[in-house]
Amino acid sequence: MTDAVPLSARLRAAVLACHALLLAALPVAAGLAGGLLALPLLAPARGLWLGRPYTYAWCSLLVLFYVGAFLMEASTHAARRPLALALAGVATLEFCALLLYVRARSVEATRNPSATAAQKSA
Repeated sequence: MTDAVPLSARLRAAVLACHALLLAALPVAAGLAGGLLALPLLAPARGLWLGRPYTYAWCSLLVLFYVGAFLMEASTHAARRPLALALAGVATLEFCALLLYVRARSVEATRNPSATAAQKSA
């Protein structure tokens, strides 16, 4: 038997990295307005850190708003287009990773219910 890292753990790391990048890049890119726009991203931070699938599911809806906002920014302001498209790519990557994490956790739960119960109690 190999000690391979489960897919959900890799997806969780990707989500946390993308989320941290969005939280850091918004205030840097847009100043005070970007800092205010980053505040809603703090709401799911605790649940993402703890690996709660329900938080990952509803956070995907929140991140989808940012994908649309960055795409709109890229289409309306030519000077900010490269940064807006890069942030839209990061938000899209996070959106996909959020959904895949929820799916991977549900598959892992059906394959090995005892491991999932141990994760919930930890």
